[in-house]
Amino acid sequence: MKGDDLNYYRLLVKTRLDYAARILPPARDTALEMSSLTDWLAKKGKDIFVREINALHTVDNPAIRFKILDSLNPAELYYLIVLSEDEIYTSSYLGVYERIFQRMKEPYGDSLIMQVHGDYFRKFIKMAAAYNKLGHFLGTMDKQNANTIMKSFIIHLEGANEEEAVDVADSYSSIFEKNPNLAKFVLGEVQWNYDNNVAAGDKKGTIIYDLLQTLFESADSSRKIDLSARLGIPPIYTVDYGSLKDDSGRVIEQVFFYGDEDKDGQNSFIDYMALFRGKPGWKIVENPEWVTISSTKGKPVLIYANKPLFGENDPDAKAQTDLGDYLYDHQLRPTIVIHRGHSYHVRYTIKQMPPTARIVVLGSCGGYNNLSEVLRINEEAHIISSKQVGTKTVNEPILQAIDNVLLSGKDIDWLSIWRELGEKFQNDPLAKERFDDYIPPYKNLGAIFIKAYRKAMGDE
Repeated sequence: MKGDDLNYYRLLVKTRLDYAARILPPARDTALEMSSLTDWLAKKGKDIFVREINALHTVDNPAIRFKILDSLNPAELYYLIVLSEDEIYTSSYLGVYERIFQRMKEPYGDSLIMQVHGDYFRKFIKMAAAYNKLGHFLGTMDKQNANTIMKSFIIHLEGANEEEAVDVADSYSSIFEKNPNLAKFVLGEVQWNYDNNVAAGDKKGTIIYDLLQTLFESADSSRKIDLSARLGIPPIYTVDYGSLKDDSGRVIEQVFFYGDEDKDGQNSFIDYMALFRGKPGWKIVENPEWVTISSTKGKPVLIYANKPLFGENDPDAKAQTDLGDYLYDHQLRPTIVIHRGHSYHVRYTIKQMPPTARIVVLGSCGGYNNLSEVLRINEEAHIISSKQVGTKTVNEPILQAIDNVLLSGKDIDWLSIWRELGEKFQNDPLAKERFDDYIPPYKNLGAIFIKAYRKAMGDE
C-alpha cells in the first residue's frame, strides 16, 4: 500500500489502534517500534491531509477545502488532530473536529475515546480546550460520563510521560477562562491526586500534582502567586536586560523567514521590514541573503534576518545557514530568536536556534514538542507562542514593544508589555481576539511546568 496515500494512512491508523488496544490491561502487550509507527503516522497525516487543508485556508467553500478528508472515518480524523498539534491551523482543526462527530453513528465523545482505546485522549482534550471545543465535547455525553472523562484526564499522571502532564498543565488556562465550574472541578481532582500520591509515597506523582496545583491556583490573579519564587525556577515575569546584551553591550536578534510558494513568507518579510524602513533610529544594510538592522538611537540593538528566498534547492535554507555561519564566525550570539512563517517551518527554526536564546517568539503553535525542544536548548528561555495561527496584526506590535524596551536599556517586564498591548488592541475586536490567543511567558503553563518538573526531578 505504500504507493496509495489514502490506504497507507488508513493502515497506519489501523495498526496504531491495534497496538493501543493490546497495551491496555489485561493483556499489557509490548508493541515493538510504537514510536516509529507513530512518527510515520504523524508524518503521513501532515504530508497528505493537514498541509493541504491548511494551504486551502483562504477557500470559503468547505466542500472544496476539506474534500481530501471525505473518505476518512472518525478514528482516522482523530489521529489527524492529535498528531498535528504543531502544524494544524485553527480553521483546519475546527473543520476536522466537526467532521469527526458528523461521521459517528452515535456522536458521543465518550464513544470516540473508547473507539481509540483512550489513545492520546489527553492531547485531544487539551486541544479541544485550546480551540474552545471542550464544552461541546463534554456536552455530547451525559454528565456522569463527562465527569469520568475529566477524572481520567487528571488521574495517574505519575505513570504517564512528561508530554501528557504538560497537556494537562497547558489546558487549564483555557478551561479557567471559558468554564470556571469545570476549572474548579479540575483543581479539586488535582488536589485529590496529590493527597493520594503523598499517601502512597510516590515522589514523581507528588511532584507532578504539587506543580499542577500551584500552576492552576496561579491562574486566578487574585491569589497573586509568584510562580518563579514558589517553584524555584528563574524569573518568568521579567528578563534582565543585562542577560540579553553581549560583552560589547549589544542586544542581538535573529529572525527566521521562509520562502513559500504562496508568498506568505515573502509578504511577512515585507511587513516586518516596514517596521524599520525609512523609520528614524534604524539603519538597514542588505546583501543577497540577509539584512542587518541596527539601531542608531538609544541602546545598541542588532537584528539579523535572512531573506525569504524561494526556488530550487531551498535558497532560504542556504541563506539561514550562511547567516548562522556568519554570526558564529563573528562571535555574534543572538539572545532573541524570532520565527516568522508557517507552523510547519518551526522545527527548522528550533533546529538552528543558538543556546544563547533567552527570548523565543514562535508566533505559531507552541505544542509540547516545540516547547520541550526550545527548553532543551536553553532551559531559561522565555517563550511566546500562540494557541492558534500567528498573525502580523499581533506579531509586529509584540516585536515592536520588545524592541522599544531594549532601546531604553530596561529589563523586559512581560506584565507591563502585555497590559499595554491589551490596551492598544482594546478598540479593535478582531485584533484583541487574536491577541488573547497569544501566550506570554508567565502564562505559558506548559513551558513553566516543563522547567519546574525537570528541575524537581533532577533535584530528586
